[in-house]
Amino acid sequence: DARRGAGRRRAALAVRRADRARGDRPLRRGGDGARPAVVAAHGFGVRALRPDGAGRRVHEAGGAELRAAAGREPNRAVPSSRALLDVPSKIYKDAGGRRTGRGASAQVPGLPAVPFWDVTATDWARRLEADWEIVRDEFSRVAIKNAARTAREGNNVWVAAADGDSAQKYGQDWRTLVLMDRTTWDPTNCALFPRTAALLADADVPCVEAFFAAMKPRSKINPHTDSCNFILTSHLGLKIPPGCSITVGDETKAWTPGGVLLFDTSIYHDAVNDSDDTRYILMLRVWHPELTSVEVQALQFLFDVLDVPDLISDDPVKVFRAEHELAGLRTRPEARAKLAPSSNSDDAPPAPAVGKVKKKRTAKKGSGFGVPT
Repeated sequence: DARRGAGRRRAALAVRRADRARGDRPLRRGGDGARPAVVAAHGFGVRALRPDGAGRRVHEAGGAELRAAAGREPNRAVPSSRALLDVPSKIYKDAGGRRTGRGASAQVPGLPAVPFWDVTATDWARRLEADWEIVRDEFSRVAIKNAARTAREGNNVWVAAADGDSAQKYGQDWRTLVLMDRTTWDPTNCALFPRTAALLADADVPCVEAFFAAMKPRSKINPHTDSCNFILTSHLGLKIPPGCSITVGDETKAWTPGGVLLFDTSIYHDAVNDSDDTRYILMLRVWHPELTSVEVQALQFLFDVLDVPDLISDDPVKVFRAEHELAGLRTRPEARAKLAPSSNSDDAPPAPAVGKVKKKRTAKKGSGFGVPT
């Protein structure tokens, strides 16, 4: 697509200009002498191509220089760029018959692949489990009891997978309602779910995406990979009927109301709802916990450039304006919610009496919809 091509060009240009601006020497890794691209992330619109003329993708983020800048040496082995070219394209099994297939065509080398992570020592996960009823109650009130209003006032409420590849993976019975996309809060939907959004921000969840996900009765999600190893997926169970489970690699777990699961979706995984009710979760995409701070900054910079391309403009005025625009995008959810468009809701106060001269009615703002007043 032209849009994807533009994204690739902007990402590659961002890397080159950032190097020149900082006076950095090109990073080298491996015996082939190729400069590694910073990152490729199909699911987030970022893809940098290997600049060797062959057109084959190399997916590396940073290097020894970046990790040294972070103040520590890497605690994981970093393979050469050539070792990253062969990406499994289908599920396979190891000698013991276990499913171990990965499809991380976009990857930071050396990150451990763990099907399910232990979240007992993860502060943000413990906070979500402690306060999960806030999310459940707001979701029940806004998305279920007031479903018609939410569909009318919300932004892309319960949409199915948009492209053919995602539709094949998830099926049409998997629907989402987005709160955050590529680290930017959706102002309209944050106005509808202010308590949930505030909880995620206050808990310091390292979010890249946040959305509610619905899985219809008697449905399944086919085995697939999200093609990215530097972002993990977390689920907070909201409404979980019996007969619902998710399998990652060779491990299967059932969702529980108020329970947090954290797993690596670069490993092939699938899910099933064998009940007669819809399953609802809050789904989060979070940075891999073993990324260094510099690696996160590099990845975030590419997302920033895709959202605000003038960040890498040669015009200092455009750069200044772009930085101001970016600061507005990366604010807390309640600040973003103030940008939500006004709407004529069923709960709006009655209009004032109209005399001979009609006064223009002022629409009630949509913010605070999920909070009882």
